[in-house]
Amino acid sequence: MRHCLECNRKLKMDRKKILIKNISLGLVFKSINMLIVFTTIPILLNYLDKELYGIWATIFSLVNIVIFVDGGIGNGLKTKLSEALSQKNFALAKTYISTAYVSIIAISFLIFIIAAIFIYVTDFQKLFNTTLLSNGEFQIILLVTFFLVIIGFILTLYKSLYYANQQASKVELSLLIYQIIILISITLLMQFYTKSLLLIAIIYGGSTILIGGWFSFQFFRKNKQIIPKISFFSKEKVKSLMGLSLEFFVIQLSMIVIFTTDNLIITNLIGPKDVATYDVVFKLFNLLITLSAIALDPLWALYTDAFQKKDFTWIKKTLVRLNKLFLVVVLIIIVLYFIATPFIKFWTQKDLEILNSLLLLMSLFVLIRIYGLIYMVFLNAIGNIKLQMWMYIFGAIINIPLSMYLVKNTDLGSGAVILGTILSIISLSILLPIQTFAILKK
Repeated sequence: MRHCLECNRKLKMDRKKILIKNISLGLVFKSINMLIVFTTIPILLNYLDKELYGIWATIFSLVNIVIFVDGGIGNGLKTKLSEALSQKNFALAKTYISTAYVSIIAISFLIFIIAAIFIYVTDFQKLFNTTLLSNGEFQIILLVTFFLVIIGFILTLYKSLYYANQQASKVELSLLIYQIIILISITLLMQFYTKSLLLIAIIYGGSTILIGGWFSFQFFRKNKQIIPKISFFSKEKVKSLMGLSLEFFVIQLSMIVIFTTDNLIITNLIGPKDVATYDVVFKLFNLLITLSAIALDPLWALYTDAFQKKDFTWIKKTLVRLNKLFLVVVLIIIVLYFIATPFIKFWTQKDLEILNSLLLLMSLFVLIRIYGLIYMVFLNAIGNIKLQMWMYIFGAIINIPLSMYLVKNTDLGSGAVILGTILSIISLSILLPIQTFAILKK
């Protein structure tokens, strides 16, 4: 009995050390990352001007839909690989990794074909509500961007590898280096070239490929026993991965509708200039969601490990602590609401004419999103996501028509779009906590 107690104490200490290391390093890297992003945005805004920046923000959100369409493989791999590594079953881990890479490549090829057809048949001047670029220019920019993003999409599977290996801080380091490359590249671009969306697209897409390739190489250099091989691809494991990942995939498709269509709705119904204002406000407030994700991401693998070993006491205590920390987030959001307008004016050196209603609704969106994430990470880690999936499906069904209705029938402007998003996801923050405590009570 004494030996078991000592083992449990040691296990909890190990988790605590991993958590502190990942969160502290992650916060350091992300803080520097955010400073660089905050430096890059006004430079990019001045380089492109307000309307062209709005077009780029819309293109970027549209193209990065790819990130969500991995069939749930990324999240499925994170959970399954974490379980395999927890059991020190390296052969199984290698099989999951190999299967995931082959599956991602196949999905990527299919996505690119669909994207190319969409680009060929779409009238982008009408879709983007602008004549600033010709339809041919739109097509070239989107094709190049999609091609680079697809390659980067395959390589960014490295994030799941680091998360499963309880090295979440390495992911934040990779994102920091990515932003440094972006900042340096855009600064140099301003010195030698007039405004060009194509060059901006090449910079963003090329940087993703560079970082994904390097960090994948570094991971497998240190973990040679699980380097993927085609011979380790398993149809059975595809079913195993997708059995868990299918629900993740449905969630991701729903998230595409809910979280990546805002800019497109705004540019189509209001105009690209309003996208610039909305995007800048969103990036400022999204900082808190990003920092919360840094704190929560390392918990994924730890929750999986604790649940496998039936350490429910540690899980409950962790959730209680996170709820207390959420009160700090509420206070920060209140302060941010009052200082946002003067801060953005100082930050961008532009008067973007921000409505108070947009700031208020964005504050509410951040609070709802973060509170839901607290429980979402735990439920994802144990693979209990069916309720979450159905709520996301419901949110996706109502999001676009609701947002468009609110834009056309209220005076909220772009704030109407984020209100539509709030109404689409609020059920997650109500029902997921109830589900979580019902599971732990059993």
